[in-house]
Amino acid sequence: MPSLRDQLIGAWELVEYSAFPPSSPGEKIYPMGENAQGIIMYTPNGYMSAQLQIPGQSPFASGDMNGGTTEELAEAGRKYFAYTGQFWLDESGDEPILMHEMRCSSFPNWLGNVQRRIMKLSVEGGEQFLTLGPEKAVEVMGEVRMTRTTQIHVNVQS
Repeated sequence: MPSLRDQLIGAWELVEYSAFPPSSPGEKIYPMGENAQGIIMYTPNGYMSAQLQIPGQSPFASGDMNGGTTEELAEAGRKYFAYTGQFWLDESGDEPILMHEMRCSSFPNWLGNVQRRIMKLSVEGGEQFLTLGPEKAVEVMGEVRMTRTTQIHVNVQS
């Protein structure tokens, strides 16, 4: 059986990003909408990249990637979240903890931090899923909530 780290390597496509009160997991909200899109990738040499977006963003009026208006740039920032850096696993506790270094982040408050996530790998219907969530509740849309992302492993065919 491959190690937990080896099972993590590859690309994972977002299935769901939700947030809920710690005492009521069934009371979900979707901070980036129910149709949020994203990919998180883990490389064999210990790097990761996470990208999330709200679909349906309008194209910039200008074809210049750096030429958006203040409003266009604000919309792009509101609808996209990304970070990247190294990753590590801590399997010493009851649940494995996946740590993401914030070398680059579209949320400047996270720059230089290490975000810790409880991780779970599961298989359903022959597909492999990765579920990630923080160890404790965080502020989401003005309320203290737990967050959870669920991703499906992307099997790349050569």
